[in-house]
Amino acid sequence: MEPFLPHILIAEREFLIALDAEYLIKAALDCRITLLRPEQLDQWDAAALADVDLCLFDVPLNAVPVAFRIERMLEEQVPLLFTTVGEIHVDGVAGFETIPVARKPYDGEILAALVRERLRQRPEPSGTADQN
Repeated sequence: MEPFLPHILIAEREFLIALDAEYLIKAALDCRITLLRPEQLDQWDAAALADVDLCLFDVPLNAVPVAFRIERMLEEQVPLLFTTVGEIHVDGVAGFETIPVARKPYDGEILAALVRERLRQRPEPSGTADQN
């Protein structure tokens, strides 16, 4: 039986920034990562989102137009970690202040710590305990 690997979505408008996040996270954590643009989240149904253990979500300077995506992710119980370049969101995104924000450019240690902290905790699969 293969070990469980957490699934992380990186919803980022800039491909090179998404690659940077992927590299830093994979250097710190064994996981599966899917890169996509934030608007592509609209195509993910509830069953697909149930497999997601964390979503790094790029928040533009004006977060109002993307609030519906954030709310949908929260409704589907997908743990979120916001990412941004803007000073405006350094203390949180209005209306979603409990979700931490990772600043770009990323500090690898800070990003890894935030990912570990926010990652959905799943129960160990049954039948993996040593029975001897």
